[in-house]
Amino acid sequence: MAVLSTSKLDLYCWTGSYTDIPSAPQYSISKTNPDSNNTIRFEISELVQDYINVVFNNNYTTGNIKTTCWFYYIKRNTYTDRDPQEINGYGIGTKGYTYFEDGINSALSTSKLFTNTYIYLPENQSINIPIYIGPGGVKFVRFFTKNSAGNESIAETKSFTLLLNIPTSEDSNDYIQYVTSNVQASKIEIESVNTSASTYSVATSSAIETVYPIYTCEPKYTNYKISFINKFGVIQDLYFNKKRTDDLSVKRDSFDTNIIASSTSAVSYNTYNPSSIVQDVTSKKSLTLSTGFVKEEYNEVIRELFQSEDVWIRENNKTLPVKVKDSDFTYKTHLNDKLVNYTVQFQYAFDSINAIR
Repeated sequence: MAVLSTSKLDLYCWTGSYTDIPSAPQYSISKTNPDSNNTIRFEISELVQDYINVVFNNNYTTGNIKTTCWFYYIKRNTYTDRDPQEINGYGIGTKGYTYFEDGINSALSTSKLFTNTYIYLPENQSINIPIYIGPGGVKFVRFFTKNSAGNESIAETKSFTLLLNIPTSEDSNDYIQYVTSNVQASKIEIESVNTSASTYSVATSSAIETVYPIYTCEPKYTNYKISFINKFGVIQDLYFNKKRTDDLSVKRDSFDTNIIASSTSAVSYNTYNPSSIVQDVTSKKSLTLSTGFVKEEYNEVIRELFQSEDVWIRENNKTLPVKVKDSDFTYKTHLNDKLVNYTVQFQYAFDSINAIR
C-alpha cells in the first residue's frame, strides 16, 4: 500500500458566476501525515464561511438575496513510494449547520429549506418560501385554496428547471429560490426529487412535502416580520403579532471642571454653566416582541433564530439589522405550558446616535 507523506490543499472561494474563479487560491494549507492512518483531512467550513457576504433587503426576487459562495479545492498528495496524486472538487458554501446528534458531514435538505410545516403570517400577506433547485431539488410548488364547500383545488403552480450538477456560468445563489405568492393558500405542496426526503416515493420518483399556512388577524397590535438565516443557510421569515415594547440604553462619560471666573475686582461663576461636563454619549435601542400562540414545532424555529448570526426586522418600509439580545430560551410544550408563545428581546445592530459619518 502506498504510504502518504504530505498533502497540500489549495482552496478558492468567491461569489458570482462559477466561471469567475480567482486566479490564485485564498488559502494554501500543507500537512504531513500525522499517524499510521495514511489519511490527511482538512477542515474548510469556517474558511469558506469567511467569504459569504450576506445581502438581504426584503427583495425576494432572484439575484437580490445573497447567502452563498462558491468554493473549489485542489488537494495534492505526495507519497514515499508512488507518483503524486491530485484530487479536486467544488461546492456551494452556506451558513447552514447541523447538530451534533446528526453525525459528521450530515447533509442538509435539497428540497424545502426550513424545518416547520406550519407557517403563521398576517391575513393578505404574501408568503416567501426558500427552496433548493439544484440536483435532487424542487420541481413544483403548488398553492391550494378551498371553496365555500370546503373542497381544495390548485390555485397556482410554480415550476422550476433543476440546475445541473456540473455548473457552467451559474451564480451560487441561483441554486436557492424564494417562492413568492399572494394566494391565501389552505396548503402548499412542495414536490422534489429529493430521495432522502421522508415522503419520497419510488413509484413516482418524487417527494411531496406539505406546508400549512395559518393566517392571523390581529386588530390591536402591529405585525412585525423578523427575517433570519436559518440552519439551512437561507432567509426565513417569522412574524410576531402581539405586544411590542421599546427600550433605550444610554452610556455617557463626564468630567468635572472649574467654572470660576476671576477678575481684578471679584471672583464668581455663572449658575447656568455646568461644572460636570457630559461627553461621548452613545445609545442602543432594543425591542421586545411576542409571537402569539403557535404550535409546539416552533421550538425549533425559535432555536434557529437564537443561533442565527444574521437577523433583520422590517419596519417603516425599511429592513434594519438586529440581533437577539436574549442568551437563552426555554423549550415550551403543550403538556407543560398549555399554550405555546414566545417573547424575544432584540437589539438594533447599530448605534442609535449615528456613528457613521
